[in-house]
Amino acid sequence: MIKSHEVQLQEKDFELQEREVAYKTLIEELKEEKASIEVKYLKKLKASEAKKKNLSRYRRKMKELRKKTIAEEAEEIIGKGDSLLPHSCEGPKSSNLGKPKGSCGGGRKRPEKIHEERELYVHKCYHCGANLDGVEEHEAYDRMVIELFRYQEDEKDYLTLRLKNVKLIVKRKKCPYCNKWAYPQQGLLANARIGLSLVSFVMSRRIRTGLPYEVIIDELTTHFGHRFSITVPAIIDWFKKFDEVIEGLYEQLESLVKNSAFVHVDETGLPMKGENWWLWVVCCANFVLYIQSDSRGHESVKDILEGFEGTLIADFFRAYDKFEAIAQQKCFAHLLSYIIEIIVKLQKENEHIEKRLKEHDEAVKEESNPETIPKKRGRPHKQEQLSVEQAETLKARYEQNVKSVNQAVRLRAFFKASFKHTVLGWKTDKSKRLTAEEAEEKLRKLVHELREESVVEADLERLLKRCEKYEKKLFTYLKYEGMPPDNNPAERNLRPFVVQRKRSGGFKSPEVIRHYVIYLSLYMTCRLNSKNFDELLDLIFNGEEIDLDSFFLC
Repeated sequence: MIKSHEVQLQEKDFELQEREVAYKTLIEELKEEKASIEVKYLKKLKASEAKKKNLSRYRRKMKELRKKTIAEEAEEIIGKGDSLLPHSCEGPKSSNLGKPKGSCGGGRKRPEKIHEERELYVHKCYHCGANLDGVEEHEAYDRMVIELFRYQEDEKDYLTLRLKNVKLIVKRKKCPYCNKWAYPQQGLLANARIGLSLVSFVMSRRIRTGLPYEVIIDELTTHFGHRFSITVPAIIDWFKKFDEVIEGLYEQLESLVKNSAFVHVDETGLPMKGENWWLWVVCCANFVLYIQSDSRGHESVKDILEGFEGTLIADFFRAYDKFEAIAQQKCFAHLLSYIIEIIVKLQKENEHIEKRLKEHDEAVKEESNPETIPKKRGRPHKQEQLSVEQAETLKARYEQNVKSVNQAVRLRAFFKASFKHTVLGWKTDKSKRLTAEEAEEKLRKLVHELREESVVEADLERLLKRCEKYEKKLFTYLKYEGMPPDNNPAERNLRPFVVQRKRSGGFKSPEVIRHYVIYLSLYMTCRLNSKNFDELLDLIFNGEEIDLDSFFLC
C-alpha cells in the first residue's frame, strides 16, 4: 500500500512539472506577442505623427501659395500710391462687354501672302429689281477668304488638298432708278473668313467619320500647318446657318420615303442632357431618313407614315401595332436570334447537368472502390453525391431540354427557309413561292404539332404565342417581289449614329442634333445611290435649287 501511494505521488509530481513547463511556454509566447503588438503600435503612432507634420507643412505651403484677393493686394500696396492700385478698385465695375477701348483687335489677322484675287460684280438691283448692266462700277471694299482647292491632274493620280488665301474685291453700283447702292450678294457666309469649299470639307468630315470637333480641328492643323486654326463654335455655327435650305431638302426626303413600296423602321437611344431621347430611322432601298424625338411612342413617326400606302417592315415593338391601317412585315431576323438564344441557353444548361451527373457517378465509384480509382495530381476535389430524387430530377430536366432544343431547331429551320431558295424564300421567283395563306397554314400546322408534343420551355411557349399573334404579319413579303422578311437595313443605317454616340457619350443641344440628323440623312442617302456627298454640299452652300429625286436618279 505504501509503495502504491508513493507511485501516485510521483505521478502527480510529474504532472505538476509538465503543467509548470506548459505555463512557462505560454507566458513566453504572450510576452513575444505583447512585444510585437507594442512595436506595431509605435510604428502607427510615429506614422500618424509624421502625417500630422506633413499635413500642417502642406497647409502652410498652400496658404503661402494661395492667390491673394484684390483687397489684400490693395492693403499691401496702399502706401505706394493710387497709380499702383488694381483697375477694379478704382471705381465700380463696368457692365460693357468686350475689350476696353483702345485695345488691340482680336480678329483673324490678314495674311501677308495672297494666292489669288477675284472681283465680285452686281448685275441686278436687289432693292427695285432693275438691271444694272452698263452702270459705272465703284470699288467698295475687299476681304480675305481661306478657300480649299482640290487638285487631281489624272484619274490615276492622287487627290491633293491645298489652302489658298483669296482676296475678294467687292464692286458696287448705284442704281439710277432707286438711287441706292447695290452690292453683290455673297450668301450666308458674306462676312466669314472661311470659304464655302473649306466649310463643306469640314462638315463633310464631321458627318462621314463622326469624329469629335476637337479631333477634326487637330487633323486640319496637322495637315495644313499650325498657322491655320478654327474653333468648335465656328463649326457648330456653320451647321446652323443653312437651316432653311436643309429643312427644305429634308421635306423632299420625307415625301420620297413616303412614296416607297416598303420601308424599314427602327429606333435607338439618344442621350440628351441626361435624359432619354430616341433616334428613329425610316429607310428603303434608296433613301434614309433619321428623326430625333423625346419619345419612343408611335407618335414620333406618325407624321412620316401618315398616308403611306406601302408595307412597314419592323420588329415586334408594340408601338408599331398602332399602325393598323398599314400592311406590316415582322422581322424574321429577330425571331431567329430569339430562337438561337433559347437553343444556346438550353444546351449550356444540359452541359452543366452532364457535368453534375458525371461528378455524382465518380463520387459513387470512389465510395464503393476507393483503391481502384487512380490518384490525380494536385489538391483532390471533393465529389458530392446526389440523392436519388435529385439525380432523377436532373435526368428528367436533361431530357426535357433535349426535347425543347429539337422543337426550337424545327421552328428555326422553318423561318430560316425564307432566306434560302425554297418555296418560302424571298429571293425565289414569285411564281414558285407559296402564297401568304399557304405559309400561314404551314406555320399553324407546325405550331399545332409542337403543342401536341407538349411545350415545356416557357421561352419557347412565349415564342409560339408571338407567332400566333402576328400570324397575318409574318408572310407579307410573299405577296411582293424583292421585299425582304427582315429589318436588317434599318439596323445597318443606325450603326453610323451608334458609333457617333459611343464616341460622344451624350449630346447637349437638340438644335445641333437636328441639323446633324438632316445632314446624316443626306449622306446615307448619297451612299445608297453611289453619289458624291461633297457635290451635294457644294450645291447646298452655293444656294442652288436642288431636286433630290433628279439628283439621285441622274
